[in-house]
Amino acid sequence: MKWWLRFGCSLTGWNANMLAQCSEASKSQLSKYTSALLILMIVWSITGFLFAQRYVGLPVWGCLLVSLVFVTIVVMIERQIILAINPTKKLALFRLFIAIIMAIVGSTVFDQTMFGKDIDKQLADNIEIQTASLTQKRVGVIDAKLNALQNEKSVLDNENAQMQKDVNSHPWVIQKSVTNSQQTVVVGGKMKTVNNPSVTTNQVANPKIETIKENNEKIKLLNEQEKEWSQKKLTVEEDTRAECKANVGFLEELEAMVSIITNRWVAGAFYIIFFLLLMSLELFVVTSKMGDKECDYEMAIKGAQRVKVAQFAAAFGKVNDFKV
Repeated sequence: MKWWLRFGCSLTGWNANMLAQCSEASKSQLSKYTSALLILMIVWSITGFLFAQRYVGLPVWGCLLVSLVFVTIVVMIERQIILAINPTKKLALFRLFIAIIMAIVGSTVFDQTMFGKDIDKQLADNIEIQTASLTQKRVGVIDAKLNALQNEKSVLDNENAQMQKDVNSHPWVIQKSVTNSQQTVVVGGKMKTVNNPSVTTNQVANPKIETIKENNEKIKLLNEQEKEWSQKKLTVEEDTRAECKANVGFLEELEAMVSIITNRWVAGAFYIIFFLLLMSLELFVVTSKMGDKECDYEMAIKGAQRVKVAQFAAAFGKVNDFKV
């Protein structure tokens, strides 16, 4: 058997030994299935590679692995049709449903790659809109924080001004301390213990001086915080724009592509054409399976099935007779 037929048997799941005993019609049928599968494998290998590269950001070996997974899924799906002994309309309808989904996914990935520059332009406009909106919100937050810092500084400055006046008027304050000592005295021939308090007067620096120093340290910290927030306010627009550019994902690109397709009829027409092309390719195998007559390979499969069923029925019949 030719290598092409052996490759087709491995790809579609047909039995090579049984095919070797069949006519050229069956071999032609296999070649047709193999060609259709190869077309889908090429299309979906490229789709998987582009998807992994553009949206997942995998290295080349990772993109190749994703491409292999996509191809495997496609082959397994097509085998459900090719290996069906008695394909039904329900199976064909279900394959049509899968074909529509796969065509949407495939055409979307391809179009997002081919319309890459147009999507980048649309994304740039969207990023500017997002940047303006987020910048306004963030500037409002920064202004509120700066106002709070300024109010706190004003309160501390007022407290310091009042305390400084008191310190200037009274740099020193009198601090009194009372100590009690007990003394035993004789009163009326009896011993009694009496308290003997003593007052000590000391001149110390006004304690508000320390409070002023603490407030000055707080004001210094507040000034540093105010400087940091003021610096953030100067760069908030650039930081927001860079953040928006770094977080562009699949959904945002999809929204940009939908905007291009719906607003530009050329892009919309191209998307519909590519979608119909992919869906036609997806339905190529099922159309061939449902439209062609039964070949002798399939007849041989069904004949082998009937022989096995008859053999099992006869064997089980003998077993039942033996039990009786």
